[in-house]
Amino acid sequence: MTDFERIRGQIDTYCGLCCASCEFRESMGCGGCVATGGHPFHGECQLAQCAIEKNRDFCGECPDFPCPLLESYSQDPEHGDHPQGARIEACAKTKAALVAAARAGTEPQGVCGHHCDHCPFSQWCGGCRSVYPRCSFATLFEDGRCPHVACAGEKGLKGCYDCPELPGCQKGYFGAEDGYTAKGAAQFIAKHGKAAYAQVLSQDQERPEGIDQPEKLVEFLESCL
Repeated sequence: MTDFERIRGQIDTYCGLCCASCEFRESMGCGGCVATGGHPFHGECQLAQCAIEKNRDFCGECPDFPCPLLESYSQDPEHGDHPQGARIEACAKTKAALVAAARAGTEPQGVCGHHCDHCPFSQWCGGCRSVYPRCSFATLFEDGRCPHVACAGEKGLKGCYDCPELPGCQKGYFGAEDGYTAKGAAQFIAKHGKAAYAQVLSQDQERPEGIDQPEKLVEFLESCL
């Protein structure tokens, strides 16, 4: 069993509470919210039903985390957390552990051109090459799969930077208003390689204004070599 599978297997509630140590488990004959499909001893749980409807294994996987509903449960004066926010903190720790376990040993260079080590959403996503891809762009699609990952997979490519159709491609994120960032990165990698791209990113150079096309981004990245 991998670390990721072990952590995943320990999730026994949707909201972050520990079902195994709950005082009502035995006294109320509660089967737990996950095991009962969102119907613990007190009846239907709104948080559980919300997670189930959104196809999330627990609240920490939701893009709205921590939402007002979860916060209201946590801060409830009678049935809330002691200390307040305990279940929210538990969700955050579980999510971070899942991401870290998923990313361990995987290539951080994304398929589209973006690099996981320099992504503002890396705390939520294990990376598109991992067992826990949670790319914010991919979540826009019904199947939750990034079109770049799907296309590269169908063509047997490691990434968009290996595709001869890259210069004119408008698939997926490349067709978005800010898609030039990924496309420019992919074009740079196609010319100079992944190691050169990682080297430039490590310099943490501030991007000048006016770069709004893939070609302009390539020129800037090349100036950093």
